[in-house]
Amino acid sequence: MAKERSGWIWVSAALLCALVVSSYFNLYYFGEHTKYQERYQDSLKELAKYKGYMLVNMLIDYGNETRVWHNNSVVPIGATLFNATRIVAEVGYTKYEFGIFITSINGVSGDKNHGWLWNLWNSTKGQWEFGPVGAEAFILKDGDTISWVYSTW
Repeated sequence: MAKERSGWIWVSAALLCALVVSSYFNLYYFGEHTKYQERYQDSLKELAKYKGYMLVNMLIDYGNETRVWHNNSVVPIGATLFNATRIVAEVGYTKYEFGIFITSINGVSGDKNHGWLWNLWNSTKGQWEFGPVGAEAFILKDGDTISWVYSTW
């Protein structure tokens, strides 16, 4: 009879331990579920703010080994490169009949030997391509990657 009781005590103790461990895991994973559910809801709220907007990446290369990335910059849908550049940087420009000429970005001005040129990243070819039109005529698409490079003529 004592041996039977001893066996039941060990079985009961093992079941009690299993109950405690499973309760701990239940509480832990419930907490994790709650945390990630809140993060998901926050992400949905953040995305709702961007209704009518898109994200673009812009590199500003000052030509002296200084490069500054503006990744996931929020710009209105239908924005031109000129508009997007003015969102992420201080831009000096001159307006002509044929278009806008960028004279400076963040205080770095061009001269008779230097100026700002822009490039578009071609992800298919894996290379930068020279901008096909002026910055005020190029309409950005969601996810575009653009670079402004201070260059020698």
